[in-house]
Amino acid sequence: MAALLEIDTPMFSKIERGDMRAKREQVIKLAEYFHQDVNEMLTLWLADKVLDAVDGEEEELSNDPISTAQEQIKAL
Repeated sequence: MAALLEIDTPMFSKIERGDMRAKREQVIKLAEYFHQDVNEMLTLWLADKVLDAVDGEEEELSNDPISTAQEQIKAL
């Protein structure tokens, strides 16, 4: 699997354990390899990035930026 992602085995182990996040290109390769929907996998990957960004913030504070981002995305 590490060869598919063009990374070394220790780096792949870090991704497996959750110590490191896969890159966008790697998520796409994994989705294709496992015959999964690429958009769904990327959506989950982005959601994890958002959750990491607001982790540890107060609930009120973490919800406002997410709502603001949703509105800005709709305006694109």
